Amino acid sequence: MANKAFQLNSFATSKIRLKSLWPYAAIFLLALVLRLIYLAEILDQPIITILLGDAESYDAWAREILQKGWIGERTFYQAPFYPYFLALIYTLGSQGFILVRLVQLIVGAISCVLLARAGSYFFERKSGLLAGALLALYPPALFFDLLIQKAVLGMFFMCALLYLMGKAAHGQELDKVQPGVWLLMGFVLACFGLVRENALILIPVVGTWLVCHFRKSGWQRITIQGLFLFIGLAIVFSPVTLRNYVVGGEFVLTTSQLGSNFYIGNSKNADGFYRPLIWNHSDWKFERTDAQTLAEKDLGRKLTPNEVSNYWLEKTLAQIRQDPARWLRLMGRKWLLTWNALEISDSESIYVHYHYSRLLNILGTIFNFGILCPLAIVGVFLTWRDRKQLWGLYGVWLCFAASVALFFVFDRYRHPMSAVMLLFAAGGLTMIYQYIQAKQIKPLAMGALLTAPFAVMINWPMVSKVTIEAPTYFNIGYELEQRGELEQARTFYQRSLDMVDSNTLVHNNLGMVAMKQNRPDDALRHFYAAVAAKPDNWGARVNLGIVLWEMGRKSEAVAQYEQVLSAEPGYNPSLYYNIACFHSLGGRTVEGMAWLRKAIEHGYDKRDLMERDPDLENLRHLPEFYEILREIDQQ
Repeated sequence: MANKAFQLNSFATSKIRLKSLWPYAAIFLLALVLRLIYLAEILDQPIITILLGDAESYDAWAREILQKGWIGERTFYQAPFYPYFLALIYTLGSQGFILVRLVQLIVGAISCVLLARAGSYFFERKSGLLAGALLALYPPALFFDLLIQKAVLGMFFMCALLYLMGKAAHGQELDKVQPGVWLLMGFVLACFGLVRENALILIPVVGTWLVCHFRKSGWQRITIQGLFLFIGLAIVFSPVTLRNYVVGGEFVLTTSQLGSNFYIGNSKNADGFYRPLIWNHSDWKFERTDAQTLAEKDLGRKLTPNEVSNYWLEKTLAQIRQDPARWLRLMGRKWLLTWNALEISDSESIYVHYHYSRLLNILGTIFNFGILCPLAIVGVFLTWRDRKQLWGLYGVWLCFAASVALFFVFDRYRHPMSAVMLLFAAGGLTMIYQYIQAKQIKPLAMGALLTAPFAVMINWPMVSKVTIEAPTYFNIGYELEQRGELEQARTFYQRSLDMVDSNTLVHNNLGMVAMKQNRPDDALRHFYAAVAAKPDNWGARVNLGIVLWEMGRKSEAVAQYEQVLSAEPGYNPSLYYNIACFHSLGGRTVEGMAWLRKAIEHGYDKRDLMERDPDLENLRHLPEFYEILREIDQQ
């Protein structure tokens, strides 16, 4: 009889557990289904078949890991977690991107469940479930979960961190030490830091929260919890730091990118967005080499990765000290951009995806940052009475935002902090419902009044949306051009140009496509527009010269070449050679020999071409010509 009663109690307990778990399963399924619908909508579009910006670098890095080994050969320059994540997926199946996206959408759905659980700890169960549902519906979350980008992991680790913080706080109420929770929290924090370096700022935030929030538990308990937190951090960081030391010969905790990124975000020419160290070198292939080359050129010696980072850091700090007022204005601008409703991107914009996904477009009009962030601020005001329990969330939210503003602003950089925003938005909606039920209008009116200035600030048009969309169309066009799909490339370039007509890069690339399609008049028009938009776009000016030359307008072509060389004497030795050919054809042998000699001095070494090029026929009758050939032979 007792055994039967025990079985009944077990059944009842299981039934209660199942009843408490099904809403979280529903959130998981909601997130999963929405992401699958979004994937189905874009499956046959160019936006899913082409890797843009950092996505290409992560794929290349992952393939390099599989080819050359998991240890690698150099100190990490970029955060390594996501490329290793990709490499692991590649070992499980084909190296296509559908499998990656399927894995990522599952990770994104799990993030929604973790956030829902976190909300149930910090607020109440209804608020937590609503927060999880909001993340399932949040357009940037769908966008990033299917993008070959590390933002999906950034959100996952942020949600995991919030869940563990909530569980730890709940454990304090139950008078539990929970060493496993703190160990896992340290592990998650460290992994987060290997996904997004700016997430390292959360380590002191969580440490401060541990000391202050748990001080009533006694220093012995705080010490134990802190010890397990440290062990969790060390489990992840120790092998990474040791690996960097073995391959690079110096201690680097995670990556050596701090200095160059700080310079890009805070130099005297910074404007809050990403600007490459060398103009037109925004491609990921140039980032590390440009930072090292420029630093070594300035100091006149070879530098280690740490020394390169320190060079850029010191250079930036010196510029800040020279004009602190300028830097403070810049920081104010970046702080506002971090909280702006616009989703600022570099290589791939969510707004372009709106045109290919009806689901994303619909969700984007309702659940966008410009609506949810003010709603979250309402939540902060309406839950202010519980601030002693919630100040850890304030700290995570504000400090993560500060870490974004400290460098430069992108939507994918700020994406993880949206998890905290959605918690407060859900808490705010729950409180609004409760106040309406109780017919207490005064707190709602006060919350709306206090939030109104923030809502205006968040939705203020600081940046034009078309300037965010246009680069994505350009990037797609560029990749299509590299594939040889010229007509499609031309279409996407034109879309970019329709948005920003003065873009020198788009005009230049449209000119190059026109050259490949044998449309010289169109090429000429675009190259003229490119140099008009940016007179020091030397590549466009050289292309303009090439088209003019091929059209028989050689004197105009030479004028373009001479303009390039007057500003950049070492730009390309072939330009000196072309000018020499021009003078040779005109019978001006003295001028021709002078320019040919300049070509050799600047590194031109195509001896065979010089001997047979008909354009140099008049110069080959001169004894000086063969002296130049002997000089090449002796080099």
